[in-house]
Amino acid sequence: MGRRAARVGRWTDRVEDVGAWVLLAAGLLVIIFAFAQGVGLHRQLVEQGQADALDRAPAVATLLEATPPIGSDYPTSAPVSARATWLDRSGVSHTGTVDAPEGLEAGRVVRIWVDQSGAAVPEPMSEGEALATAVITAVVIVLAGASLLGTLWGLLKWATLTCNCARWEREWREVAPAWSRGEGTRG
Repeated sequence: MGRRAARVGRWTDRVEDVGAWVLLAAGLLVIIFAFAQGVGLHRQLVEQGQADALDRAPAVATLLEATPPIGSDYPTSAPVSARATWLDRSGVSHTGTVDAPEGLEAGRVVRIWVDQSGAAVPEPMSEGEALATAVITAVVIVLAGASLLGTLWGLLKWATLTCNCARWEREWREVAPAWSRGEGTRG
C-alpha cells in the first residue's frame, strides 16, 4: 500500500477540527461536572432534611384570622401568612404567623412544623424535593455550559469564516484581471 498523500487543506479547517474536538471534550466535562454537583447537592439536601426532621415536629395551628382569597387561575396557589395559635411539644401555647392556604376562615386548623423552642418553622425538605432541586441545578449547569460552548463555537466559526473570506478576496484579486480579459480557463 502506498503512503497517503499529505492532506492539503486550509489551516482554518484544521483549526475548526481542533476547536470542535476541544469543545466536545469540554461539553463532556460540563456534563460530568453537572452530574457531580447534582449528586453532591442531593446528598447535602437529604442530610439537611434528615437533620431538620430530628429537630422539628408537626403541630396543629388554629387560625386567629381568615386568610385572604387571592384570585388565581391555578388550582393550587402559594400559601399566605396568617396569625395563628398552637401548642408546642411540651404543651406551651404560642402565637405567631404561619403559612396557610388561601380562603380559610378564622378558627380553621392547619398543619405546621415547630422547632424545639416551639417556633413555627418550614417543613423539612423531603427526598423528592431534594431530588427535584438537584436535577434542576444540574440542568441549569448543563444549559449554562452548553450556552457558553455554543457561543465559543460560533465565535470560532466566525473567525475562521472571516479568515477564509479574506483569503478568497486576496485570491480573487490575483485572478480577476485574467478572468475579466477572458484569458482564464473555465473548469
